[in-house]
Amino acid sequence: MRISTSMLYNNLLAGIRNQQTIQNDGNAKIASGTRFQTPAQSGLDYKVSLDIRHAQVAVQSSIDASKEVESRLNMSQTLLNDMGNILTRAQALAVQQSSAQLSASERQAALQEVNHLADQFLADANQKWQGQSLFAGTAVDQPAFTQDAAGNVTYSGSSQDRIVSISDNQQIVSNIRGDDPAFSAAFSALQGFKTALANNDTAAIQTSLGNLNSAGDGIINLTSDAGARLNAVRISRTSFEDMKLNLDKQLNQHEGVDIPAVVAQMQQSRIALQAAYNQIAQLKTLSLTNFLR
Repeated sequence: MRISTSMLYNNLLAGIRNQQTIQNDGNAKIASGTRFQTPAQSGLDYKVSLDIRHAQVAVQSSIDASKEVESRLNMSQTLLNDMGNILTRAQALAVQQSSAQLSASERQAALQEVNHLADQFLADANQKWQGQSLFAGTAVDQPAFTQDAAGNVTYSGSSQDRIVSISDNQQIVSNIRGDDPAFSAAFSALQGFKTALANNDTAAIQTSLGNLNSAGDGIINLTSDAGARLNAVRISRTSFEDMKLNLDKQLNQHEGVDIPAVVAQMQQSRIALQAAYNQIAQLKTLSLTNFLR
């Protein structure tokens, strides 16, 4: 009788431990929202999850790289737009100042504004993005352009593009370089216009107007180029974001736990657990009665 009771008691204890494991696993699943948390719980499923998460990391890296390129090109386009506006204003002034009826003093007044426009153009061309020179190619630690005492501007950046790897098989040129002829044409046109105004030279002012128009077209082309690259990287980023969304859904479907089913299992487990506790209590009472006999 005692041996049979002992065996039954041990079986009940094993059953209680099993039900407690079910309770603990259920609570862990509900808290984490996943069917498994360790390889021991489901080795193959855990490996699949690791593969999906690895793909998520790679796609997120592509998204982050795309955003970086997008931000740099967006700033480049904004500055090029401003440079284009500067040249447009200079063109308007050249039209006004090309009249032979204007006096030298009137052209000196216009020269002050053109000086300001040229300074602003240089400031835009030397603008930084996240502390790095924007139009200097890979020479990000120095200004893209330098100006001598005579007002002549030269490019001091590098001849290499800033290339960003978006993925293992996709690279994007993320910058507009200042050694593009459009920049030198613009600086030359502004400098020529300043000289013509300073010399009160009507013919030279008319020549400057043509140069400013050509320079403006060059900057517009650069702005369009930046815009085209910007659109391309935005399309690429959207594609990666769609991939990320699909991976998120895939991981959720793979790992996701059926909460109602887990709750139902835990409820059944609690009933079984309570029954086992009751049986152990009855066994203890029976054992004590047998001992007293």
